[in-house]
Amino acid sequence: MKTKPRPGFVIFLAASALAIALPALAYQHSMSSTDIRNAYLLGNRRDSTESFFAPYEHALPAPRSGPFVATIGVVTPYSQIVRLGEGALNSDVQEVEQQFASKKIPFLVRVGVNLTDTYPVPPPSGLPAFAVELPNFQKDFKIEFVQGDKKIDAEDTRVYLLYSDTMSNVYQISGAIIEMQYDNEMIEPYDDATIKVQTPDNQDIETTFDLARLK
Repeated sequence: MKTKPRPGFVIFLAASALAIALPALAYQHSMSSTDIRNAYLLGNRRDSTESFFAPYEHALPAPRSGPFVATIGVVTPYSQIVRLGEGALNSDVQEVEQQFASKKIPFLVRVGVNLTDTYPVPPPSGLPAFAVELPNFQKDFKIEFVQGDKKIDAEDTRVYLLYSDTMSNVYQISGAIIEMQYDNEMIEPYDDATIKVQTPDNQDIETTFDLARLK
């Protein structure tokens, strides 16, 4: 005699299959107090942050000439809380939860640019290196955030200069971080995010992040 599966059993299997089909991760822009706490404590432990942050930044090869777009990275709200915890001297989780419970944290794209012997253009013979005008990084580099056929516009752009010590106590500008801020509501959390960069000498550089595998 054959027996029919009980309805509850069929529903359980369907729910289980659905759970398996969905990605285990996807970047979160609306975080609960538990999400904030977990992210902060993950960073504060400092024992696995290197592996956590690895998928969030891509290193790129140096060009033969022109500016060197060395890195392209994405920074989700969750990863920002992890970074905050990593740099904190204490683990006052409750204060962090209260601080970020209702705060809108933007999605960031960061493009790291290194100066080279051919960018900016070297000064005429006889003039010192500091006579070269500092590049306008924001204007020189065209950065696009694309998901499928959809281009997402940035809400704000900031530039942070990088310095290196070529001699003892002598610091020179070595490049910049160009940071683009985006509204999370405009981003599909389970889609790929492609970041395209066009340099002033017409290098076309792009890299893609699988947001479903980030948090």
